[in-house]
Amino acid sequence: MSKVKVGKSRSYRTEKLIFAAYLIALDKAELVGVEPSGIGKNVTFVLSNSPTDEDLAGFFNGAGLVSALRFAESINALKGASHEIWRRNG
Repeated sequence: MSKVKVGKSRSYRTEKLIFAAYLIALDKAELVGVEPSGIGKNVTFVLSNSPTDEDLAGFFNGAGLVSALRFAESINALKGASHEIWRRNG
């Protein structure tokens, strides 16, 4: 996982679908793009914002509260975006 500066805002890149879905479900980030990672069918999710320390703690300590429906919708959207990249890039 790494941070990248884009203009004046910071974007965030991760290959972890579940973590990206969690941030989206929290309304802490939006999906900006999906890129092939160069290894098999792995992709990198580009999000609009970097997670805060609270976001990280909530996810990794199991204390984060997100709507189950919103989380599931985020997972499905990310999976769809991944499949589109795989389809285009073979």
